[in-house]
Amino acid sequence: MTDSPARAIRPALHQTPVSADKVLHSGNAGFIIARSCQLKNRYVAEGRKFFSDVIGYMNQSDLNGASFFCYEELAGTRHKLHWLIHWNNPNDYAISLEMVDHDKGMIDLLESDRVKDDDGMGAWGRMVVDGTMREDILVPQHGAHHESEEEADHGDCWVDPAWVQCAQPRDEQLNSATAQLVVHRVGEARHEFRKEARYFAFAWQNHVNKVFAGRATAYLYEETFGVMDRLHWLVHFRSFEDYHALQTLADHDEEYRALFERPFIPQHRGGGTWARTFSDGGLHDTLLVPYQLPA
Repeated sequence: MTDSPARAIRPALHQTPVSADKVLHSGNAGFIIARSCQLKNRYVAEGRKFFSDVIGYMNQSDLNGASFFCYEELAGTRHKLHWLIHWNNPNDYAISLEMVDHDKGMIDLLESDRVKDDDGMGAWGRMVVDGTMREDILVPQHGAHHESEEEADHGDCWVDPAWVQCAQPRDEQLNSATAQLVVHRVGEARHEFRKEARYFAFAWQNHVNKVFAGRATAYLYEETFGVMDRLHWLVHFRSFEDYHALQTLADHDEEYRALFERPFIPQHRGGGTWARTFSDGGLHDTLLVPYQLPA
């Protein structure tokens, strides 16, 4: 008897009935909510089932194209779930609030007893560790040089979408809908060097997008309605092998190594590399894999 081959990870696109050419994702959305929560150990199965039901319901609803993708944290905190919720603009968020308040199917989902055990019955809140449900607002970094040479039709998007930051052909860019693996990197830029931090962020991103065309795509965002000068990257990978290749890129790519030695801060401001532009200990990576809905 031989072992069956490992099942390939399905990108998050399998969580929505919308086709790849029409779905909102990290590359074409104008407004992204990065939401996360910690499931209680005793309710992991119930929590996954509940939140998969919610994203399924939301993705089938008419919310001006909004898409809801769920991911699990890999090589990090066990039983922690993450969502990337994509909107054209902030006004669309009001549509979901209307839905939560008045849509019978949504109300039933949120108020039904999802937990039944010796302690009684309860709604979804009993499955989640109190205080762990949090949201950050990601907006594609404005003022960026458009690396793409393609004509951009932004539609209802309220800012330049992230895909225009990338020189890769648009149909070859990976995004939150099509990647097998997503790294969410968060960096605390020092206010004094906020401009230089963004220069480095784009230089790093542009090199990665050049070297890994067809294998990885990086986009830069800034946190809006949150902490000023907190930057976010979403780095989308075709496979684990491509993720590993980026981790070891400095071993053989001189141009990549030179990025970390480049003096992004001018001498009249004291000089310095990228390291002076970010707070020490302020760079964090979270490795995300799309939650696999039952086939």
